[in-house]
Amino acid sequence: MTVEPALRDPLPDVERVTIWGAGWTGVCAANLLRRFGKQVTLTDTREPDVLQAALARLAPTALADGVAIHHGEHDLCGAQAIVMTQSVRPSDHVVAKAQAARLPVIPEVELANRALEGVTVLSIGGTDGKTTTTKLVGHLVGAQRHALIGGNSWLPLSGAAPSLVEGAPEGPHAPVLVSEISAFQLPPWHGFRPQIAAVTNVAEDHVQEFFQGSLQAYIAAKRALTDRLERGDTAVLNVDDPIVRGWEPALVARGVRVVRTSLTSRAVGDHPWAVFRNNGELRTRWEGREERVVHQDAIPLLGDHNIENTLTALGAVMPLGLDVAQLREALTTFEPPHHRLERVATWRGVGVYDDSKATNTHAAMVGLSAFGSRSLIVIVGGVDKGLDLDAWVESLRSRARRVVVIGGLRERLLAQYGERLPQAQPAESLDEAVAMALSEARPDEVVVLSPACSSFDMFASYADRGRQFQGCVARYIAAQGGGDATDR
Repeated sequence: MTVEPALRDPLPDVERVTIWGAGWTGVCAANLLRRFGKQVTLTDTREPDVLQAALARLAPTALADGVAIHHGEHDLCGAQAIVMTQSVRPSDHVVAKAQAARLPVIPEVELANRALEGVTVLSIGGTDGKTTTTKLVGHLVGAQRHALIGGNSWLPLSGAAPSLVEGAPEGPHAPVLVSEISAFQLPPWHGFRPQIAAVTNVAEDHVQEFFQGSLQAYIAAKRALTDRLERGDTAVLNVDDPIVRGWEPALVARGVRVVRTSLTSRAVGDHPWAVFRNNGELRTRWEGREERVVHQDAIPLLGDHNIENTLTALGAVMPLGLDVAQLREALTTFEPPHHRLERVATWRGVGVYDDSKATNTHAAMVGLSAFGSRSLIVIVGGVDKGLDLDAWVESLRSRARRVVVIGGLRERLLAQYGERLPQAQPAESLDEAVAMALSEARPDEVVVLSPACSSFDMFASYADRGRQFQGCVARYIAAQGGGDATDR
């Protein structure tokens, strides 16, 4: 039987729609709605000339004809429905205004979800590892099915949905939309329902900035990805994470199939759907039938946290019935995303790594653990999120021979933890930090950028920070005559 994917009107009873936020996500949502003849208004707080310049930079994604733009504070603009992008928070006053007017407020990812017919939506959420896992899932599925990655770090879902459907070949299998979903994309009232939802882990992050200091609110935002799953859907849960593990009973009670993932066979028990590691081998269990997939040493990813990501990815694709031999081959050819324990160079016996995506203490600690007992010089720092630093500082104290601190965290880290981190030194710039680290590094040591912080005090993004770090390393090595440097 041939599957016929299609786009359908996501708001069939609505003619006038206002979208809050005229960035890439808002433009994609507007273009999707214009396909169905909606009257669309984009609102944006930027000045007209600034916004026009920003829209020009979105090429080749061009704003569809007929979209009105409202400059100034977000407003309702006579709409019958509102689409919110992740630039708007559920606590913003305009959300309450729309709800008081009894207008539906629909997150952009839900809009895209509503527009899809004959498509499998597979979503990945969690605190750390989302992007690596999402890219790996896309790689695994794409080797055997028609698939496209969207959401969060990728093409917005409302832009990915039309591309996926229009590029789908005829065949017996539904195309797969692999989507990375952040906590900011699913407000408590959302209606986003994937057929498969996988959660990597939950650790404290963004709690002070965006969740009013409530860890429980942050956890609820992470759990939201699984909140609309129903009988016949699949949830993939990392049961090594105590928070994620605790969601299983409620899901099972709703008839959701739960796939357990773990670094140990003991943790998954005799559960009929599981992916786990046993004596270094990654194994699957489906309807009670076990099968070996691959040995962990064949996977081009560093550290146990990336084995966890791989287990989650395998759990997410198992419901699709993919061929295991082809999964095995695809795992060995995967190229991980940049700035995630990315090897930058080996210089005079010193390994240099970029882990700029480690934007919280949990991600930084698991990244450092990937180097085992090797001696480390760690460059840390950035925006101080107000997180509890005790466990991270202890990890640095025990693992690092030297710590170089940049950015907004310097003052707090050195003042509050200076006695516990006697090896910590401040640097005024990333160039200075790299020079300090490489000049002191010994053969067989590792120099790693592992910030444990957001980047916005000194850089445009974590990716910008990573690129600049790699540039600093290249310049320093060149200035020293190159030596025996090799890149990657």
